[in-house]
Amino acid sequence: MAFSASIVASEPKPIEAWDRVVCIQSQVESKPDTGKLCSAFLVTADERLYLVTAGHASAETNLKSKLRYRDPDGVTQWVSLKTFFRTSTNPWQRNEQSDFAIAELPNVDGAETYRSHLSALSISLDSICTETPPRTTEIVTVGFPLAIGAGDVISPVAVVGHVASRETNTANSWGHEPIVYCSPALAQGTSGGPAFLNNQPDGELTVIGIYVGVVHDVSGAKLSKMVPAHLIRAHISSQQTNE
Repeated sequence: MAFSASIVASEPKPIEAWDRVVCIQSQVESKPDTGKLCSAFLVTADERLYLVTAGHASAETNLKSKLRYRDPDGVTQWVSLKTFFRTSTNPWQRNEQSDFAIAELPNVDGAETYRSHLSALSISLDSICTETPPRTTEIVTVGFPLAIGAGDVISPVAVVGHVASRETNTANSWGHEPIVYCSPALAQGTSGGPAFLNNQPDGELTVIGIYVGVVHDVSGAKLSKMVPAHLIRAHISSQQTNE
């Protein structure tokens, strides 16, 4: 009697939402021993790929900055920004109303593998929500606070919190900007990281905002500041229609 066996190939594990977040590490050119780090994430819109981070964080990057990430196979990788941006032109477009910036990652020779990795980690523009969820909604903010998780092995930190306020018009150095306050307050290095709705069905992602800092008083009490996600979605959408 003959027996036959079939081998079923195992399907690749889905990428966790948290592992879609990347970090950007930069040296301060005037102080070679000093570094800066921020969090960031990728957004895909009509096959175009955008890197998104906090506006103030983008100002601390340069073409030598390293974009570090966990690829779809779980391997830590890095690529310098100059691999994608080969001129001295500042690649960031800072939003005039809010503290975030985007940079489109072009298709360039020699960067195909990196762009393929980053595209796989990207979040669809349709997953960037158009309305801020109500107060007490549970969220997960993801990034690299105090550079935790940004060592030899990339492992973003995910912190569960809650939306604490409605969208409010808040004073800043250039006027006013829409801000959503959330808890808990998070450490430096998280700036530019996304906040996701928690407890989503498998395979679903919803970004509700981007972490840009904290507000605090003399007592030491703090809340996180988030740019509402709909502003990011509108900015990227405007790139699609204007070009």
